[in-house]
Amino acid sequence: MASISFDSTRHLIVHSLEVGGINPNTVQTISVGLDTGASITSIPIQVATDLGYDLSNPKQEVNILTTNGIITAKIITVRNLTAIGETVDNIDVLCHDLHEDSIVEGLLGLNFLQHFDITILFSSETIELHPI
Repeated sequence: MASISFDSTRHLIVHSLEVGGINPNTVQTISVGLDTGASITSIPIQVATDLGYDLSNPKQEVNILTTNGIITAKIITVRNLTAIGETVDNIDVLCHDLHEDSIVEGLLGLNFLQHFDITILFSSETIELHPI
C-alpha cells in the first residue's frame, strides 16, 4: 500500500507524476490533478516529445472539448507512470496542454487509478492506493 497526504482545503488534489521516457534512464516529473472524471491520464505535449515519444504516429487521435473549443489530441503509450508511490507500465496517455492558467500540468485519470483500490480519507487528508 502506498499513501500520500493532500490539502483538503484546495479544490483539486494535486500530486506529482513521473513519466518514463523511451530510454529507461529518462523520466520527467510533472504536477497533476487527481481526476476521477478523466478516463485517461494526460501529459503536456512537450513532455512526451522531450522523453522521446513520436507524436507523428500516435496510437489514436481523439477530439476533446476544452475551454477553447474542440481540439484533436493524440494518445500514445508510455513506458510507465508513477504516482502516489505506485507504478503502472505500458500505459496510454493523452498528449494535451492544459490551459496556461492551470495549477497543474496534467491529469491523473482512471486508466491509472483502475489498477488500484483507492481510499480517500478526508479526516486525515490522505489517499491510499492498494494494488488489485
